[in-house]
Amino acid sequence: MEAGCILQPVLAMVLLHAVVFVCMISTRARAMSQTGVDMEDAKHVVALQQLPNPARQIADNYNHLFEVPTVFYALIFYIWAMGHADSIHVYCAWGFFGSRVLHSIVQFTFNRVSIRFPVFLIGWVLIMVMAVRELF
Repeated sequence: MEAGCILQPVLAMVLLHAVVFVCMISTRARAMSQTGVDMEDAKHVVALQQLPNPARQIADNYNHLFEVPTVFYALIFYIWAMGHADSIHVYCAWGFFGSRVLHSIVQFTFNRVSIRFPVFLIGWVLIMVMAVRELF
């Protein structure tokens, strides 16, 4: 397997960020218009709390994409820079990406934490598998 394959899930994550960003902006703009929240009021998070759940859920998901995935990015670039990329790392990286897509779908739609949390844990387990493999 080519070492650069480990970087493809990073590009996929960037594209996921872009899709979620577009969804967030369009949903939030529509919700702000419907609820009468002025754009200038949005500088304070408290004003955005009055938006309907779908707009808040997508914004929460957008923020979540800047949490655990930052560890993923750092780890992937470490693995790539050290020349340690192998098929197990690549499968784990794609698995992590898949977990984030599924997490986004759940959070965008019915937003059940009892389902979202196990998906979140799967992503963390995959990150830990890659990190532990780097220790040895």
